[in-house]
Amino acid sequence: MASNEGRAQSNLHQQDLSKLDVTKLSALSPEVISRQATINIGTIGHVAHGKSTVVKAISGVQTVRFKNELERNITIKLERVSDTLIKMFRERRDEIEENNFQEKIGRANKTNLPSDNELTPDKPPAKKRKKEKQDPQEFIIEKILDFKFKDGKEYFFIKWKGWPDDDNSWEPLEHLDNCRDILRAFLLDEEQKHCRELDKLKESISFDQLLAEDKFAKRLDEFGKATLKTLKEKLLIKLLSMRTLRVEEEKYVVDLVQDARDTLQLYVMTRKRCRQLMDLQQWEEYLNQVDKVKKLSVVNEFDLTGPPDNFLYINECIPGAGVTIPYDPPIGCDCTTCNCRSKSCCGMQAGLFAYTTKKRLRVAQGTPIYECNKACKCSSECNNRVVQRGRSMKLTIFRTPNGCGWGVKTEQKIFQGQFVCQYVGEIITFEEAEKRGREYDANGLTYLFDLDFNSTENPYTVDACNLGNVSHFINHSCDPNLGVWVVWANCLDPNLPMLALFAMRDIAAGEEITFDYLQRSSENDEERSAKKNQRVSVDSNQGLPSPSDGTTSISPVSPVKSGLNQNRSLRQLTECYANAKIYKCDNPKCPRPTSFISGGSSKDDSFPCLRPACSGRFQLIRHVSFVDCPGHDILMATMLNGAAVMDAALLLIAGNESCPQPQTSEHLAAIEIMKLKHILILQNKIDLVKEGQAKEQHEQIVKFVQGTVADGAPIIPISAQLKYNIEVLCEYITKKIPVPMRDFTSPPRMIVIRSFDVNKPGCEVDDLRGGVAGGSILQGVLTVGMEIEVRPGLVSKDAEGKLTCRPIFSRIVSLFAEQNELQFAAPGGLIGVGTKIEPTLCRADRLVGQVLGAVGALPGIFVKLEVSYYLLKRLLGVRTEGDKKAAKVQKLTKNEALLVNIGSLSTGGRVIATKADLAKIALTSPVCTEVGEKVALSRRVENHWRLIGWGQIQGGETIEPLKN
Repeated sequence: MASNEGRAQSNLHQQDLSKLDVTKLSALSPEVISRQATINIGTIGHVAHGKSTVVKAISGVQTVRFKNELERNITIKLERVSDTLIKMFRERRDEIEENNFQEKIGRANKTNLPSDNELTPDKPPAKKRKKEKQDPQEFIIEKILDFKFKDGKEYFFIKWKGWPDDDNSWEPLEHLDNCRDILRAFLLDEEQKHCRELDKLKESISFDQLLAEDKFAKRLDEFGKATLKTLKEKLLIKLLSMRTLRVEEEKYVVDLVQDARDTLQLYVMTRKRCRQLMDLQQWEEYLNQVDKVKKLSVVNEFDLTGPPDNFLYINECIPGAGVTIPYDPPIGCDCTTCNCRSKSCCGMQAGLFAYTTKKRLRVAQGTPIYECNKACKCSSECNNRVVQRGRSMKLTIFRTPNGCGWGVKTEQKIFQGQFVCQYVGEIITFEEAEKRGREYDANGLTYLFDLDFNSTENPYTVDACNLGNVSHFINHSCDPNLGVWVVWANCLDPNLPMLALFAMRDIAAGEEITFDYLQRSSENDEERSAKKNQRVSVDSNQGLPSPSDGTTSISPVSPVKSGLNQNRSLRQLTECYANAKIYKCDNPKCPRPTSFISGGSSKDDSFPCLRPACSGRFQLIRHVSFVDCPGHDILMATMLNGAAVMDAALLLIAGNESCPQPQTSEHLAAIEIMKLKHILILQNKIDLVKEGQAKEQHEQIVKFVQGTVADGAPIIPISAQLKYNIEVLCEYITKKIPVPMRDFTSPPRMIVIRSFDVNKPGCEVDDLRGGVAGGSILQGVLTVGMEIEVRPGLVSKDAEGKLTCRPIFSRIVSLFAEQNELQFAAPGGLIGVGTKIEPTLCRADRLVGQVLGAVGALPGIFVKLEVSYYLLKRLLGVRTEGDKKAAKVQKLTKNEALLVNIGSLSTGGRVIATKADLAKIALTSPVCTEVGEKVALSRRVENHWRLIGWGQIQGGETIEPLKN
């Protein structure tokens, strides 16, 4: 069949803004469905069941991500940019962040950084250049045209504002002290023009390991003496001087190269230091989000090492494969006031009460400690509950100057006998410990701590390699100030004690805390110590490397393998859109189902029927958008929070598998939760099975959906690969899925699901195009030329640490739906909105989660939400091997951290109050929403965010946006 996909859009219905009357528009208006989809259909099912193949069979195009689809249709094809230029622009982007950070910490430390005018601090400010016979006034520089190096000085060719070109003159650097912006613009332009040459110059002067880490460490004290912006300008001037150096100026080469080397080294060190401090600050915030008992600080004044890789912070030991930690104590004491006089108290099991009235240790090393547990009748303030209440000391993780990597020091005085912290990690079996021990020994690292107090067999070991708390960073010492005691509380298994670190003497504020990795509980423990020594491999004459300094592979049996990437962005929206037009032959005699056909979004609205004997024409009757989401958790979170309006669903079941598969049950549950009434069941891959097997599975499907929302839904056998029965599917979509009612008259509102910059790196200023936002219109009609507002806009914090936001105002310059250019866009399908917004604000999905719409008509900006919520009865997608309790969704608790989906925004939230089915949640990021909107709630379960429920906004706390 001849294809019209690539033809111009002249055969599509034209849109005329001068004739637009939104009160007369509908989801079937020719000027609407000719160019954009108006019905959204979700494709639900396992990825192996052929969802994308089905969509491709209907639409003629493969499902793609928003960005790919929009970029393909809005940008033009350009030649590949050089890697050097790409590298330069990436560095510029990073430099902006680093410079802002340096200025921020400079203000925080009240450090007076030199101004940009101090490029030549040893030279006095030049006198103002004046024109003869003219009133005294400064000349105004309009533009810098060129650069040269002459007689050991840098000169710039100046165009003076208001003066002819004949008066242009060469001026030394010191004459440009009041026009730093013009100078910087010129230097950056020169860098872009000559980026390859300047890159080679930097390489050529970097000899003798100029940019080695140890060289940077020696200059750390110079950090902050000059801004990154100043160093960049000074470096570019030196490089341009070398580039333009003439033969007669060779006598200045040595000094010029030395200055360039010194500037390059300081510039690179400053950038690395900024990036390191940014990473350490982010890591410190993460540590304090997990460990909330007392503040943890992170400091590195010694080198440029950043946060450790592959390390996940935890507060208590977690069981590895084959290990179970019983946290339900079978016995407890009946004391109401636990002390040394309570003979039946848990604390007296070792013969001596372990703690004084000040909760300091009173028993010798090697003595077991039995704390009160959950089965005891005493309160949480009991004197015999010390270790289980957590750390109470302010500690700092710092980089040691003696080659021991990271260490820990105290910020306050610690008295002898005070509890400092617990040694935690992953509890593994002896066999797994032997395996990992060989691996760690090969790297010269120390991680494993045998739980051998009860037996020399030590069936279990604590591995703090990739999991641990602050104790992970405490170094070894032969003269330690901390000791290890074994403690039992809620877990009374004699082989699974807690390892508690107590002060063995008074420790001064600022002193490093250490313990003996080879510590023995008594003089008779030689055999046990020897066993440990083989595993720890300590050389007392050398500093032990910190565990965080090594890199090892994670054992496949580690339950936290997927949790190591939790610092990634929590939100990864995975919907895929593809649009399809559905046609029907207007000849009543044309037999069905061949009277139905489908095609791509840019296909003509009408064309002759393909049957040779038919004189009719195919007429466009529907324009649908397929929304695909592989993971049911993500799908439900997206649908429940209103990120897209779903009108119907295609539930795919593979014909070559029995029904139901576990995931099919979950997908059906998703449909029920979303309350989708219009469902079509597709029995795909029918070409791979025999007729009898297909009929048997058909009966299984009917039985499976009985009593559910899908009961009575049509079951259509298809082969997406062979495009068999696709016409039948098109007919069912037309007849079984009603045309939705859309709101065309309200002020337009669109949630932003993707955003990006379409400009080619290095393009001219006059050719720059504004940023592009992609999303789904919820109500109203967007038109080209419309003034728009984006909320919350630019989010920041004020001097008091409170969130503030400044909305972005712009104008629509173009609208697209797949390949089709629009003059106006209505609700339904994916719309690409070209704007005048600064491109960098749209780059890399920076506008995701925002709401775009008419100026002054968008909802308020919330920082706290009051929601009425409903929790699932059980977790979906969690295998519990018959443990129904583990799959049960527990109630929300105060201070619990959640992932909250609102519109297209995924943000962190903390429960600050809860009562019955109402909860108050403080949000990490502000959101533009309104009362009545839906939210989806997810909880961290087994190192994954799992959907636990959904809710509706009843109220909350809003903030007023800043005025432009």
